[in-house]
Amino acid sequence: MAIIYGYPTGTPTTKDNVLGTQVDPVTEENKTVQFNIGQMNTLSANNFLETTFVLTAAQMLALHTAAGKIQLLPSPGGTKSIKLLAVSTFLDRVASFTSAGSAGIDLVIGTSTQARITPALYTAAASTVASLTTPFVNGTITSTLPLFATTATAIVLGGTSSLSIKLRYQILDTSAF
Repeated sequence: MAIIYGYPTGTPTTKDNVLGTQVDPVTEENKTVQFNIGQMNTLSANNFLETTFVLTAAQMLALHTAAGKIQLLPSPGGTKSIKLLAVSTFLDRVASFTSAGSAGIDLVIGTSTQARITPALYTAAASTVASLTTPFVNGTITSTLPLFATTATAIVLGGTSSLSIKLRYQILDTSAF
């Protein structure tokens, strides 16, 4: 391995990786792994995590069907629960969706609606960035279940727009609450 000052100096971005050590939860051995700077930044902000999921036009059309329900976050497992902190959206408009009486896109854990993306956010006449001002429809968090996007009624498509959903969340562990 070269002497550290032999490497060039760079300016990090959130997409860069750094080397680090991670403890294997099963064997308790140290593993050398890469950590993404962006993920480290969100973790350092009070253990907040952040991810973005892009719903394609085809996925938007199928959301109202049982098979069309989209998993946004996996089950945290064990004694852990997902707590949504913020939800933002970006409609990359190509042609407008229309709403056939839809109440919106629900973000659900089990049967508990955690947030609702209103039709105005995906039927806009132009590309739009939005932040849900009151994302918490129901304060009850169902333990150990994944977070899904779904809608009760069909979204009618007039083109090929996509909807990005940015989620900021925490994983709560009731065994270490």
